[in-house]
Amino acid sequence: MKKTHHPVTKTWLEARQFLKDKKYEELEEALDMGIMLVAALGGKDKDLIEGVKRETWLERFWITTENYVWPRRSDYEKNWRMK
Repeated sequence: MKKTHHPVTKTWLEARQFLKDKKYEELEEALDMGIMLVAALGGKDKDLIEGVKRETWLERFWITTENYVWPRRSDYEKNWRMK
C-alpha cells in the first residue's frame, strides 16, 4: 500500500527537496504555503497537526525561511543600517 502524506507534511517534504536542489524560488513558495496551512488549521502551540506539535511545524518553516530565503534578498534585515 502506498503511504500518503497529509498537506503539511507533504509541503515540508517538498520544501526540503527544493532546498536540496537549490531551487530557492520554489523553496520560498513551499515554506510560505506551509506557514499558511498551519495558520489556517489554527489551534494552540501544543496541538498536534499530523502527529507533530503546531509550534514545531511553525519553527521548521520559519527557521528554514530565515536561514535560506531571507539572506538571498537584498533588503534582508541584517543588511539594514541605522543612520
